Amino acid sequence: MPVFETLVPGNVIKGVKVDFRSAERVEQYRLGKAGVYIPAGLRWTYIPRSAIREASASQRTVSAGHCVTVQVRTPMLEISTEAGSFSLNLEKQASLDRFLAVLRREI
Repeated sequence: MPVFETLVPGNVIKGVKVDFRSAERVEQYRLGKAGVYIPAGLRWTYIPRSAIREASASQRTVSAGHCVTVQVRTPMLEISTEAGSFSLNLEKQASLDRFLAVLRREI
């Protein structure tokens, strides 16, 4: 069973294992009823949804190529909490839209 650690000190989810098991997979992340779960090696960190103050869309630019530089913009989710800001890198715009649809309903 994975180990869970909150990213917002003092704000933990009761029944975190049950919430994690029922969470929706969105790329490498999990979106539960009580938290957003982020893989961290052999464990999972999480942001309690009750601690989220703002969720917004952003983009990151990735440069690649040796002879010819190519810049690719990929979607990114910015989450603001009382403990600070967190950025989740995503591959698909649809994943970003899914996160925003769910998280903005609660803010």
